[in-house]
Amino acid sequence: MISSFFTKTKPINYLVLLIALLVFYLLNFLFINISSENNLLFTAFFIALILQVVGVQEIVRTRKTTSTTSFAMLFFVLLCMSIPQILNYKEVVFCNLFLMLSLNRLLALKNLVKIKQKIFDTTFWICVASIFDPWALFFLLIVFLAVYIYGAKEFKNWLVPFMASIIFLLIVFAFVLLTKNLDFLKEHYFLKVPSDFLDNYIQHFSIKPFIFIFLVGLIIILVFIKQGYQGTGRLAHLRLLLPYFLIGTAVFILRPTEANNFTLLLYTFFPATIFATNFLETFKRKRLREGVLLACILTPFILLAIGVVK
Repeated sequence: MISSFFTKTKPINYLVLLIALLVFYLLNFLFINISSENNLLFTAFFIALILQVVGVQEIVRTRKTTSTTSFAMLFFVLLCMSIPQILNYKEVVFCNLFLMLSLNRLLALKNLVKIKQKIFDTTFWICVASIFDPWALFFLLIVFLAVYIYGAKEFKNWLVPFMASIIFLLIVFAFVLLTKNLDFLKEHYFLKVPSDFLDNYIQHFSIKPFIFIFLVGLIIILVFIKQGYQGTGRLAHLRLLLPYFLIGTAVFILRPTEANNFTLLLYTFFPATIFATNFLETFKRKRLREGVLLACILTPFILLAIGVVK
């Protein structure tokens, strides 16, 4: 029944998932100690989250990263519900919105049409994302990987990311001049790993996020084995999503944050949902698929119950 409902992409699927997401975060406001901001900021945050949910489905539909179902959108919503702490770190949510815009343009390179324009757009959106979190600049690595895969023979393609970055810097520099905030670039984009990083990391180490990373890593291996055996046309996209996931994981590990801040895992949610959907689609037995979906749906509510008890 569950799998039958989410194999469709009708408006009711969007409505059910968005209502579930809203209700879940309202429950967290009521029962979990999550700081409350003004209504305008929360509205902007939730709109950004909704755009990401819809964006997942749009990328799936246009880039053919999975079959045309609602499973990817479902997994993305469930992952967001599993980490309600993102309510306290709205800059991460806004950053991820622009990273998804960049990823959409990146995956569009597969058709080898307007390569320079797509490389420019991808780089520019990543730079915009860095306004909210400067560590997003590490995702520029995947732009050069895409150039190597799709346009290495033309030297001008390698220059496009630099041109997009320069144009972005000129726009930001003009803005800081107008606002007389010249220290913004130096303060915001000065990335540094603290000298006591390792000691602090060991002291506040939590196994929970690494269980997620391990499970996704295992799914990725199984998907590549299965997709390679079947010879489907999704491998080109999956080969870009893998380094995207690895970069997101590296940012989560290296970025200096307070203990147990799982919100940075949001950067890995999109590739995780695509790989999870591809893995789910390999299940031939309907009962097995139903069982997996039911377990995934129950997980965020179990975590919420544990939080209430604590």
